[in-house]
Amino acid sequence: MSLLFKAHGKPSIGLLLIRLVVGSYTLSLGIMQASNIEDYINKIKAFNILSENTAFIVGFITPFILIIFGAMYIMGFFTPVTSFILAFISIVKIASRGFFPTEGIPFNKDVLFFVCFVTTLFAGAGIISFDAMLDRRKKKTAIEPQPVNTNSHTVTAEVITESAEEQNTENKSEQ
Repeated sequence: MSLLFKAHGKPSIGLLLIRLVVGSYTLSLGIMQASNIEDYINKIKAFNILSENTAFIVGFITPFILIIFGAMYIMGFFTPVTSFILAFISIVKIASRGFFPTEGIPFNKDVLFFVCFVTTLFAGAGIISFDAMLDRRKKKTAIEPQPVNTNSHTVTAEVITESAEEQNTENKSEQ
């Protein structure tokens, strides 16, 4: 019976699944928007929140940001920065559409994506990611102290250095 009440699995598997699903959605959304960029720019302009030029710039850049950071999110590469940027985009979407965008839908799906981005912002990408692989490489280059064998004889040496004044006086006396 205790099998039903134990939490099994690894947190890294859950983080991987979040990254794969939400990152794939973000990447495909960016690809769809980039494939028909004029319509997406016109959608941004239709909100009448930004000026004409700013709406054009935001509408042009956003799909490519979604593509780049969606791919980075899937790979788990620079996850805290990636999560922060994608969470910010989600907040902007929520603010522009509201919590209840259309009738019949319980709430804006971007709220769920925002929660996933914030989760990986604080939890990291997990073990199955480029971040973990790069972190392991950093740790391998660090020099680890070797344990001292107490059974062997150790030799200690004392290094005595002369002060600079004594060395100068010795050099002058030799000349």
